[in-house]
Amino acid sequence: MIEIKNLSFRFGTHRALNELSFTIPEGSITALVGPNGAGKTTLMRCMSALAHPTEGQVLIDGIDSSEDPHACHRLLGFLADNFGLYEELTVEQSLAYFAAAHQMVQQRVEEVLEQVNLTDKKKEQIKSLSRGMRQRVGIAQAIIHLPKYLILDEPASGLDPEARIQLAELFKKLNKEGITLLVSSHILAELDQYANHLIVLKAGKLVETDFSMDTAAQKDSTYFIEAVNSSLLNSLSEPTLFNMIANEGETAIFSIEAGTPPHIALQYFLQQGIQVRAFGKHSVNIQDAYLKTIKNA
Repeated sequence: MIEIKNLSFRFGTHRALNELSFTIPEGSITALVGPNGAGKTTLMRCMSALAHPTEGQVLIDGIDSSEDPHACHRLLGFLADNFGLYEELTVEQSLAYFAAAHQMVQQRVEEVLEQVNLTDKKKEQIKSLSRGMRQRVGIAQAIIHLPKYLILDEPASGLDPEARIQLAELFKKLNKEGITLLVSSHILAELDQYANHLIVLKAGKLVETDFSMDTAAQKDSTYFIEAVNSSLLNSLSEPTLFNMIANEGETAIFSIEAGTPPHIALQYFLQQGIQVRAFGKHSVNIQDAYLKTIKNA
């Protein structure tokens, strides 16, 4: 688990990060979002033991990144927004170089090529690859040493829609293989494809850390109802049949107890005199959650 405790970072008199405390759940794909200048890159550099916080701690499986950065580097992979590649090398040569730097055997090169779906490109020079393929090489370099955690800063920047979809699939694949991911991105709709946990920063401060995307089972039992007579909807007492999650304006969001057919809930609303405009399953959306969080910050 990654633990952040009272983390602050200053550039001169400017406080880029201000007393952040949160944890990254093991096995999660966490989305790190926030406006430009929120401190996302600075936070990721501190988490990757590439920058030392002015105050506080970053603990990687209990190891303080400031006290033993090399031990943290063995547990972490980091892909910066503007990462470098050796243009004249082939994909295989580039990964072999990084494998040797991490004292990994050649077999690991073949494994990581397969992990990121680049086996058929291994003899091609880096300079001949598309932006999406280069991004995969960067990720392969970041995971060549079998890290437990992978931190990525704007990995989809500059990619076309097809490459972004492929990248999302790669993240899900790596996560299933046991890697915990932290992904920073401005493309919120893309994060919905793979993220299951959300951290929001604004002006160096933590705005949200407790928001978790619903699991598939939770999504199946979460519904919304939109009413014409919203005042009556807002005045209803909550029955034991379901749990009200949100009730704003004309729309209410609620979860039904396991095994309860959704038409039972709909029938309840109708019996209470609610004029139903719309009713259906509700799915969590990172973009909506982010905009609401920033607005209320």
